[in-house]
Amino acid sequence: EAYEKALHLHVGFRRWNRSRESTKKYLNQLSGLPVSTSTNVEVDISNTTSLEAALRNSLADCLAHIGQPELSLKHYEASLAIKRRIGGDHHNEVAHTLMSMGALLGSSGDTSGALNCFKEALYIYRTNLEQESGVH
Repeated sequence: EAYEKALHLHVGFRRWNRSRESTKKYLNQLSGLPVSTSTNVEVDISNTTSLEAALRNSLADCLAHIGQPELSLKHYEASLAIKRRIGGDHHNEVAHTLMSMGALLGSSGDTSGALNCFKEALYIYRTNLEQESGVH
C-alpha cells in the first residue's frame, strides 16, 4: 500500500512537473491525500533499490510542495542514504538530492544547512566533471 501511494505521488509529480499550468489543481489534489504528520521515517538501507530512492525523492518533492517540510526532509535523507549506499558518496544522484535538500533547508530558514548541502553537491558535480573531461 505504501509503495502504491508513493508510486501515485511520483507519477503525479512528474505530470505536474511537465505542465506548470496545472500546478494549483494538482496541489489541491495532493492536499486531499492523507499525509502522516509523523516525522519518523525509518528505512533499512541494506535491502533497498534505486527505485525506492527515486520514489522517496519524488515523495519528498511532493511533500515540500504541500507544506510538509519536516516530513519532506526525512524522505530526502532516506533517499540520500540509499543513493550513497548504491552509487557511492560521489555519484551525481547524491548531488541531485543534496541540491533538493539545500533548497528545502534554505526555504525553511536553515541557511547553514542549505549551504552545506550546496557545497557538497557542487564538489560532487565538479569532481565528476573533471574526471569525465580529464581536466584536474
